Amino acid sequence: MIPQTSINKLNYTCHHQEDESYVIHMLTSSPRSFLTNAYLIETAHAVVAVDTFMIVPDALALRELLHSTGKPLIAIIITHGHPDHYNGTATLMADFKDVPVISTQGITDCIRDSIDAKEVKWKPFFGDEWPSEKILPNQWVNNGETLCLDGLDYYFKDLGAAESSSDLCFTLGMNKSVVFVGDVVFNQMHGFMNDGHSQQWLVVLKQLAGELKDVKTLFTGHGLPGNPAELISTQIEYVGVYQNEVAKLAKGNNGLSQEQKNELDGNMCKAYPHYQLAEFIKAGADSVANELALS
Repeated sequence: MIPQTSINKLNYTCHHQEDESYVIHMLTSSPRSFLTNAYLIETAHAVVAVDTFMIVPDALALRELLHSTGKPLIAIIITHGHPDHYNGTATLMADFKDVPVISTQGITDCIRDSIDAKEVKWKPFFGDEWPSEKILPNQWVNNGETLCLDGLDYYFKDLGAAESSSDLCFTLGMNKSVVFVGDVVFNQMHGFMNDGHSQQWLVVLKQLAGELKDVKTLFTGHGLPGNPAELISTQIEYVGVYQNEVAKLAKGNNGLSQEQKNELDGNMCKAYPHYQLAEFIKAGADSVANELALS
């Protein structure tokens, strides 16, 4: 039974993986905290969390969902170094102090290098909802490494720079029927382009298109889960369209004027009229313009 306190403020869905007897609980934050997904993977005797939200109320909802399972938290996996995916870690593990926080060395470095700047930017907006305690990953996985957690195998792939400056994905179980990709793939959402790795993002997406062709379900950092081939193909298209629109407006310059950003916003909203998170469109324009100018 899902407790109807903080959880009822977030969108909840449950995905039963009958082939290997595990359950994926998915919570989605409000638009105010970017419609971010966090997950609990429930197995026979324990729970593993995947990402931990940005603000305290969302992380508390995830913690309530964890307690509702009646099972202990045995690990947290952080998919990349953006605060809407790691900021709630301390809140989630308040009752499980020695839980390993699993990620890559690259992601850990990204978090460490940007955590203070993210707080300066976002704490004035979120106020007391911004967590006061931060916990960085403390157990690192290498590319190709497998961990067995409560009888379920996690197969990790270090993607390097893609949507962010360092990204991680993993498949689950003997059948590898599901994959978690963090923000490397969005679904019906405008992409976060601020980190300026759009060229490498396309390289990674094209690699994943081949590697994940037999996977049934892709779980995203933002948006509903879906078919990997379809979602990856759409993401490749989106990044290409964004690059082309920025290039046309920038004309080789390393940034866009406010007027040009407004035009970019209008063009992308016209191309993708049903997509959410439109606030990301202008935010990433200068990063991509600079990247393209240097290429």
